[in-house]
Amino acid sequence: MKYRSFIFMCIYFCASIGIYSQSFTKFKDILSQDIAIDSTQKHVNSFLQKNKESLSKEDLAECYHAYGTWFYRKQKNKEGIKSAIIYTNKAADLKRKIETLNPKSLKKTLYNLGFFHGKNNDFASAIEHYQEIIAIPSVSTKTIASFRALANIYPKLGDFHKALDHIDHMIQLLKKDNNNTNALIQGYLTRADINSKIGYKVKSKEILRDIHEIDLLLKNIGLPKNRRQNYQMRKNLLQGNLFLKIREYDKATLHFYQTLDHLTLSDSINRASTHNSLGLAFLKLKQLDSSKFHLKLSNQYKSNYTPAMENMGDLHIARKEFKKALESYQKAIQYNIDPNNTYNYKHSIEIEDLAKLSNKYYTLSHLIQKANGWIQFYHHDQNEDHLYQAIQTFKIADQLVDIIRFESSEYKSKLYWRERASALYLNAVAASFLLNNYEDAYYFMEKNKAILLLEDITNEQAKENTKLPEDLANREFLLKQNIYLSENRLNTLTDTSEDALKKTKKEIYNHKKNYEVFVDSLHLLYPDYAINKQKIKVLPYNRFTSQFISDQEVVLQYILSEDEGYGIFHSRDQQLFFKIPSVNELIQDIGLLNRQITNWFRDEEELKAYHKTAYQIFQQLIPAPVYSSIKGKNITIIPDYALQQLSFETLITSDKDHSYLIKDVEIRYAYSMSYLDQNGQKERNAPLDFLGVAPVDFKIENLGSLVHSKKEVTTITDILSGDVLLEEQGTKTNVLDSIHQYRIIHLSTHADIDHHTSPWIAFRNQKITLPEIYATKNQSEMVVLSACKTSLGELNKGEGVMSLARGFFHSGTNSVVSSLWSVNDKANQELMINFYKNIDQGLSKSSALRNAKLQYINSHDGSELSPFYWGSLILIGNNNVIDFNRTYSFQLYGFLLLVLLILAVICFYYFKKAERLNGIKHR
Repeated sequence: MKYRSFIFMCIYFCASIGIYSQSFTKFKDILSQDIAIDSTQKHVNSFLQKNKESLSKEDLAECYHAYGTWFYRKQKNKEGIKSAIIYTNKAADLKRKIETLNPKSLKKTLYNLGFFHGKNNDFASAIEHYQEIIAIPSVSTKTIASFRALANIYPKLGDFHKALDHIDHMIQLLKKDNNNTNALIQGYLTRADINSKIGYKVKSKEILRDIHEIDLLLKNIGLPKNRRQNYQMRKNLLQGNLFLKIREYDKATLHFYQTLDHLTLSDSINRASTHNSLGLAFLKLKQLDSSKFHLKLSNQYKSNYTPAMENMGDLHIARKEFKKALESYQKAIQYNIDPNNTYNYKHSIEIEDLAKLSNKYYTLSHLIQKANGWIQFYHHDQNEDHLYQAIQTFKIADQLVDIIRFESSEYKSKLYWRERASALYLNAVAASFLLNNYEDAYYFMEKNKAILLLEDITNEQAKENTKLPEDLANREFLLKQNIYLSENRLNTLTDTSEDALKKTKKEIYNHKKNYEVFVDSLHLLYPDYAINKQKIKVLPYNRFTSQFISDQEVVLQYILSEDEGYGIFHSRDQQLFFKIPSVNELIQDIGLLNRQITNWFRDEEELKAYHKTAYQIFQQLIPAPVYSSIKGKNITIIPDYALQQLSFETLITSDKDHSYLIKDVEIRYAYSMSYLDQNGQKERNAPLDFLGVAPVDFKIENLGSLVHSKKEVTTITDILSGDVLLEEQGTKTNVLDSIHQYRIIHLSTHADIDHHTSPWIAFRNQKITLPEIYATKNQSEMVVLSACKTSLGELNKGEGVMSLARGFFHSGTNSVVSSLWSVNDKANQELMINFYKNIDQGLSKSSALRNAKLQYINSHDGSELSPFYWGSLILIGNNNVIDFNRTYSFQLYGFLLLVLLILAVICFYYFKKAERLNGIKHR
């Protein structure tokens, strides 16, 4: 009887499967009927009503999946995509609940969801679904396709380096599969395309490397003719654009024509792109008629191809047709918002529309070109209204840069956008200069500096302001710390085999992914935190002047590129806005000065050569009216670009020997006034005053002994009192375990930077690199880096120098004393001891450092008077007087003394009283 029941159940189960399969087949037949869309929808709704309960979850899910696909194919409009998303979501929800489901089935549905959301310009949702596919352990064609889809989406959001991370991962997976050569070629092409967006010049090696890999694959595999031609076309287009960027226009046009030879007439997208590139090449060659011909063809093949509209605007500028140019730029902008709306060349874009843009990368370029077009228009007719229009357009572009930067979670992408924005801010300052509008110029100069540092500190403040739970705040830091440390391992790998590199890169990728997932969850759970961390604001001009400008305190701001620069002097009485002359020569002179200053003067001739260079730089950077206004004042200098490698104190102010600027003014430096303000507000509660570190001898190859460093640190400890880590105690581990407890951290050791490694500072047994410093926390009032070149590092336009000094600011300090070149051990010891004596006497940090330098200058002569000995050290950041914890000890001692005095009075009273009583008894 039991066997009969079992056989009956099996027959029933098989029959059920047959019924369900037949039902799903019938559903697909309904969708394939060549009838009106409304009729198909009625048939589908009727079928689902009748069979929904009897269908298995899997078959029902497949019905929803097929229905979603049908909507997209039949109605490629917003309504069709919306319906496609609704039904594909239903399919995904069902499939996620089926434990026995083949993962490929879920991936197929999730991939469609990502695709539909992408078509709907909902890139966040698209990314979410592609990431869900990647998280499923088994690798399939949809996994590979998801990596490529993400690599295509992230550039639209401006996150090029995250796109590179995903395409690199895809290529590594494909290299293990010899049967997927087509996908590998597409991977190389996609990576080359992403690198081209970052910049053909800076990424030329990487682009050529990928083109070479494509050539090798095309030689070694057989491909259908049309596919081979397609790959050859894309390769030619990349090479042509590479030649275009390096100004080899004839070679560029040759590659573009070769590209057209491989294109079918129906390939409108690639034809539009190629004709646009040809139009740009002819524009650069000043063959304007040929340029116009190809740009018009580009828009004929693809009417919404906005790069061709922008280039058409540039063509009109070349012909001095300024209104037509501005109309072309606005047309390009409008097509990324709503192509159906009417517009004219004076139209602007609403701030609230910026976040909705379909392609922020292109729109930013269009906005910048339009603003530059307004400036060109001003130079043509001197109408100042054009400059106001330019500044307004630059401000909108600035807002868009902020949005792109917030959407880019990859740090390298953020740096890329800082560099892209630096040209925007310089041109905006140039327009402000023509109007003598120093307030707007102040704003744009501030936006050109240290925004990522400001972003970091705003993030920390957001945690406190929104009362983010401490365990979650710590978790966010630890996940970020993992990224810094794994990136440092990649940079310091001794085993550079392909397997070792792959392993470390995979580790970095996983750490970044874990961080991104965690932060996304934080934003959902704590929306106030997500909002607050984006409130990165420039210090308003009125607050800047009220907080940092006084009778004694003045500020000098700079903005600089390779060939243009401006400065603004801010004082209580006046603002002097000036253009820096001959910037090319200035940068060359700074390079020469830095070579001259990094050694002592051996003879009179070397001294005179230095004086000549330093005086020329002084005259360019500090005009006579500014110099007369800063004498006897305390000045905060906000340097930019090459000026960040300059010690202003060592500049020569006249034709007199040793007439150094330091004799006239007290100088400190800041990354930006906004960062100085925000960082100064940070609460720091280090319990201990001073930590001095001097390893003296090193177990690291090629590092010599620093014989004067021990005396330097012990003498300072005698002045201030504190703790020391000397000789064998000065290890990396001991230092990292201690630095968060001290208000002053003094490191007397070796440091350096070269082209192959990150900046580093040495301890007894190991070096610590810049990424490792980023991975630490301190709450110090001041870090003193008594070592070589601690203010030097990679220079990133629009952000600053990636130096050890910056690393310690990132990890929490309020100010840093650092060096611009290799210091002399003995002279440095003398300067440092006097500096701390001045600090102990209650002087501000910059005043203490200046007095120490003047003491050195006044007590030495001959070659020892060279700026090499005394000019390297600079103060960056907050300039407050350091109020040591010993004041609390004095208060405690005072309190105890008062208590003792009261007790003495009481004792005296009772003693006298007892004495009187005894006297009465005796009488």
